[in-house]
Amino acid sequence: MTAPIPLVVLTGFLGSGKTTLLNRWLDQRGDLAVVINELGEIGIDKDLARRVGAPISLLAGGCVCCAVQGTLRTTLRNLYMARAGGDLPPFSAVLLETTGAADPFGVTAVLEQDAWLRKRFTLRSILTTVDTVAGEAALARFPEALEQVTAADQLLLTKTDRATAAQRGALVDALRRLNPRAGVDDAASADAGLLDRDFPRQCRITGALAPAGALATLAPRPERRGHHLHPSGLRWRGRIAYDRLQEALAALRAEAGDELVRLKGLAIDKLDGPLLIQAVAGQAVEVAPLPAWPGGDEDSRLVVIAAGEDAGTPTRWLEHWRIYLGLADVASA
Repeated sequence: MTAPIPLVVLTGFLGSGKTTLLNRWLDQRGDLAVVINELGEIGIDKDLARRVGAPISLLAGGCVCCAVQGTLRTTLRNLYMARAGGDLPPFSAVLLETTGAADPFGVTAVLEQDAWLRKRFTLRSILTTVDTVAGEAALARFPEALEQVTAADQLLLTKTDRATAAQRGALVDALRRLNPRAGVDDAASADAGLLDRDFPRQCRITGALAPAGALATLAPRPERRGHHLHPSGLRWRGRIAYDRLQEALAALRAEAGDELVRLKGLAIDKLDGPLLIQAVAGQAVEVAPLPAWPGGDEDSRLVVIAAGEDAGTPTRWLEHWRIYLGLADVASA
């Protein structure tokens, strides 16, 4: 049997810049197979991922750490068989981008617990992006962010240009307390060569790969009883005038308040092409032009993720959005 194929897990909390980093790495090399996990049924990140000769697979509908583990097993098996049969180029590694709510140990457990996969794939590294501006708040509020940091072999700071020196220093101190074995670097200086670096696995706990040693925490770690992050998405035909879009976004954020953790969308009515819309928690909405509609269609789509106990909350937000804008031909998920 040939040597196992390395698997690199790229994780990080919602809005921490994973897809931006992924695209930079795909620009640098085309010898990767990419698997992208999205929390909701309506995907955006896969459409935004650059296609530079790399096969890209989508795992939608839930976190790869819990809801779609079986789909991950099937996807890895299919990638391996297609590569062995010559239906795909002989990619040198698989890069798995998790949803921002994933527990990386739930991902690595798939390799540990499946004998067929364990012979054919090997976990090379867990790379975790951390938003330098919002990172401390996420660590204090969300167990998912803590899990991603404590699992990391390498921590990559994003949005450093927007943070003060004090913010960066406080975050780095917190990260080193949480995971003293992981390096901390700026994502901007991390080129695709990082994907070839092997990190030693520290120890095994109940079949999952885990860091060694006791880890300090910013606060007592919440007991995990499933996710309290709930997605909902909307997809529609037709365009929205830019000023009307801005009004609708303001109304959505006012209604959602602190429960809105992530907003991401593709739209709208712009002379030079579609727009990418993004927001993280309380940060300002970012709107950036795209050169073309990704995904082979001109459907607008919006995905929101809410924090809380009520899984129906984000769906209600988007129903109000639909009514506010008078949208027809709408699909929701």
